[in-house]
Amino acid sequence: MFNIHSTELLLIAIVALIVIGPEKLPGTIRTASLWIGRFRRSFYRVKADIERELNTDEIRRQLHNESVLADIEAAKSDVEKTAKDTKASVENLVSSDDFDPGASVETAKQQAEAQVATAKSEVEEVSKEVESVSKQLYGTGKNPKLAGGDDEPEEESAKS
Repeated sequence: MFNIHSTELLLIAIVALIVIGPEKLPGTIRTASLWIGRFRRSFYRVKADIERELNTDEIRRQLHNESVLADIEAAKSDVEKTAKDTKASVENLVSSDDFDPGASVETAKQQAEAQVATAKSEVEEVSKEVESVSKQLYGTGKNPKLAGGDDEPEEESAKS
């Protein structure tokens, strides 16, 4: 409540002991604590009366309800936006060229397998082309500097 440090309390107790005296100090402390207690009780009673008259509890509830309603409206707008986005993406999917509404899961698997087979054959063709080009560039596949003149006898033996 008050910002009083323990050393300040000790200083106040020493001054009270000197001013009031050791015989009257306990009675004075009891009287002071009674007055402080009465002051606190009356303060809290007045505060409660004021709150009752102003209906602060009702106002707090109303403010809370308004904030809850605002949160609900925000959530509702988020859900509506998500629904619109989902509808737009479904419409894009339905209007695409490769959409077949009567296709089953098996048909989709067969189409995927056909695409994989086509991709494999294309990869094989490209790898064969790469091999042929590399043979044309490097001949037997050996480094020409290391092979030296050994390429000619192999070509002659391959011709015969």
